[in-house]
Amino acid sequence: MRQTSYIILLLISTWSYSQNNSVDAVFKKIIHYEIQQDTIGIYISCKKSKAFFDKEDLKEQTVLEVSEKILNELEENATKSNHGSWDSELITELNYGSDFIKSMQCLSLKEAQLLYDKKKKRQYIIALSEPVFDNDYENCVISVSFQHFTGSAHGYSYFLKKIDGVWTVIAYYDAWIS
Repeated sequence: MRQTSYIILLLISTWSYSQNNSVDAVFKKIIHYEIQQDTIGIYISCKKSKAFFDKEDLKEQTVLEVSEKILNELEENATKSNHGSWDSELITELNYGSDFIKSMQCLSLKEAQLLYDKKKKRQYIIALSEPVFDNDYENCVISVSFQHFTGSAHGYSYFLKKIDGVWTVIAYYDAWIS
């Protein structure tokens, strides 16, 4: 009985680590991807918004052939998403200079507003939603928004797939601007 309990605890802790590791890996992948797209001089928002996913949007806006099972899992798991905060430690692990990421600390909403007020010019504050995974942690969707100043923003969603153990951006969709 005791051995069974240890095995169950080990499996639970391994599964929890795997989930958290995937969240961190997706965060890093998206920041890296944005920097590769010549998005430089960014600040990163601490706010992790609740994720949203609509399988019909993905189907209509991309040419991806994703199984209905995976799409249903993503849609269901998005309903379980929560608000939260990103850890600034993830930013320091990225190892980008200040030309790319302006601060190694993520910004709260209040700090972002103070930055807008102080600089009096356009800023690039990137905010990432909580990633939504399928049940096997092989596919993921995440939303990204760029806040330029109060009332001005744009964003989109990414579909990622784990290929040979590495999260890879497959498509983006749901682009918007305000």
